[in-house]
Amino acid sequence: MCAQVKRLIFRAAATADLRAIARSTRADWGDEQAATYVAALRLSIKSLLQFGQRFPQHEETHRGLRKMRSGHHLVFYLVADDVVEIVRILHERMDTGARLGE
Repeated sequence: MCAQVKRLIFRAAATADLRAIARSTRADWGDEQAATYVAALRLSIKSLLQFGQRFPQHEETHRGLRKMRSGHHLVFYLVADDVVEIVRILHERMDTGARLGE
């Protein structure tokens, strides 16, 4: 049984990623679709508060880094004690190894 995590924090890069996703989706698909997609992405991320350890570790560049898919994006995060830290939110077609090393 997984312990419930109590706090969710975003690194600056993850916050910038989320804003860029909203802008890009808005430009390509309109305001309504952007709001829907970003809300679904945020809901997926929020679910990590209950089951942060359910996704496997993805240790290409960071020890303990985990990866969750949400729509066409990959959410990279760390779990420590009562915190889930969102590291990056990257499109599935990006070179994630290079981006995580930035």
